[in-house]
Amino acid sequence: MSWRAFLAVIFWGFSFIATKIVLREIHPFILLPLRYGLGSLFLLLIQLGLNKSFLRVFSVRDWASIVILSVVGVSGLSLLQAFGLLYTTAIHTGWIIAVNPLLITLSARFFLGEPITLKKMIGILLGLMGVFLIISKGVFSLSFFRVASTYGDFLVLLSAIAWTGFTIGGKGFLSRFSPMPTITSIMLSGCIVLLPFGFLKGGWEKLFYLSPQAWGGIFFLGLFCSGLGYLFWYSALKKKDSTTVGVYLYLEPLATLIGAYFLLGEEVRWVTLLGGGMILLGVFMASQNSRKN
Repeated sequence: MSWRAFLAVIFWGFSFIATKIVLREIHPFILLPLRYGLGSLFLLLIQLGLNKSFLRVFSVRDWASIVILSVVGVSGLSLLQAFGLLYTTAIHTGWIIAVNPLLITLSARFFLGEPITLKKMIGILLGLMGVFLIISKGVFSLSFFRVASTYGDFLVLLSAIAWTGFTIGGKGFLSRFSPMPTITSIMLSGCIVLLPFGFLKGGWEKLFYLSPQAWGGIFFLGLFCSGLGYLFWYSALKKKDSTTVGVYLYLEPLATLIGAYFLLGEEVRWVTLLGGGMILLGVFMASQNSRKN
């Protein structure tokens, strides 16, 4: 068992819960620069300790790619997710985000020409049906579009699409460099992109009056989710193959569900569990062939 991969996934599963707790007191434009500022600072200090000149490996053209990837995979993704969490539950968010592997598999077929089998296609359709079931809450009529949580669910789904764009669009660039220096640079760039939103929004004085729970959420998101989470994940990938480590991602929505039930008092509905089960089964079917290979 890889404890590093396990802890990373638990951190990420609880990130949606921590985000909801903090958003009760401050705006996303303030939370996100703080989160990624802490995370990028943590990773930057570690990278500088290992190699003080690691940033020099990137050319001017590479930095342009880093900025684009940070806008999509850090700034854009986190804004969509945070605003989505203002309207929907952490449980819904955890299940919808779990559809990422399916979106990546589908996009890889169209944009990278990667083959897709019938079993993978069935898995993708099953997973997407699970997402629709969660968003619609089992109400098969246009009335569900008038529910505020539906708006939040769609924003979270868009964040999953943003991560797919980051993964597929950045595949060539990311494969040229070591993971941690690249992730550190992208996260640092994403934090810088987010800062102007925070300055324009204002309200930073609210930080002096935050509750201990909100401060705990900020530090958890920054140091554990954006810092240790990535450090543990890529450390696990060095010791085990990606297929073995990737299995741990199945635990992320389950961690969110358990945490949100006990910490936020969110309701666990049968339709959500059914939709989540369909997503996990779809992800399993879509990735099974690649595991055998």
